[in-house]
Amino acid sequence: MTAATRLDRVMPKLTFEERLRGVLEAYHGDRRADPALLGTMARTDAERWNTVAALLNGLHTHLGWYIECLEARVRQVELRFAVKEQTRLASLLLDGDARESLAQLADQLALAVIADLAERWEEMRLAECAAAAFAEEVGVAVLLHPHSGSVLVDCRARLLTVREALEGYRFELPEPDEADVERLLNMLRYERLLP
Repeated sequence: MTAATRLDRVMPKLTFEERLRGVLEAYHGDRRADPALLGTMARTDAERWNTVAALLNGLHTHLGWYIECLEARVRQVELRFAVKEQTRLASLLLDGDARESLAQLADQLALAVIADLAERWEEMRLAECAAAAFAEEVGVAVLLHPHSGSVLVDCRARLLTVREALEGYRFELPEPDEADVERLLNMLRYERLLP
């Protein structure tokens, strides 16, 4: 008996969770799942699979894109922070009114960076909440593609680095509103365009 024949005998006996694990392993490894994983699925599992497939599509297609855009916007926060720091350092080279004027400009830039940082943090948290909610709904630890997951983790670390560099300023990083989380989840579930 060949390996393919043995697999053909085993595939119909796999549970939904085992099939899902096989599909996710392929997805996370950027491979195509064995067609037999889905082709031999019990008809009673079809509706459940369609729900999971829709969630995967929403995560990969739409949330993946959202995370890529978020990464670009995090880079803007870092660049704005660099401009603020360069302005602050330049003020140290001057005397009198020029020094004070440039120091005030640096403070104004810091406030703008803080506003951007808070917005990016909330957007990052929205993505984290959506990924966690979908993984919980499906019953797995990680549903998000590894690339998107690593970009999201990197965005969090970079935002926290800017936050730490602004230690002289008092501000909180906001959590997203539950209504915003639900709105994003609904858009991802039904593939509606972002407003």
